[in-house]
Amino acid sequence: MRDRTNANGGRNDGPQRLGRALDRLMGSLRAPSVDVLDSVFTKWPEIVGDDVAAHSRPLSIDGETLIVAAEDSTWASELRWLENEVIARVAEVSKSDRISALNVRVARRK
Repeated sequence: MRDRTNANGGRNDGPQRLGRALDRLMGSLRAPSVDVLDSVFTKWPEIVGDDVAAHSRPLSIDGETLIVAAEDSTWASELRWLENEVIARVAEVSKSDRISALNVRVARRK
């Protein structure tokens, strides 16, 4: 008979939904949930508006900081000025308050 305990001594009842397993993994790494990542990367225009989205893109999430690339210093300044609104929109769209800071970098699109 197979051992039904996992490496942490907890019960393992077989296959689980991938999203739930990823959320547990991300949580153990103190990373945002899959839903937050999906919301930020797929709904960027909805979060910041079409004009800002045309000149910026999310790069990554480091802990509670959303890292964004802006195509030039003007758009980077705009995003920094809108930081509180962007964070509030991320929370609204993703239904999570996991993101609490914005780090904007200038990185031209290739």
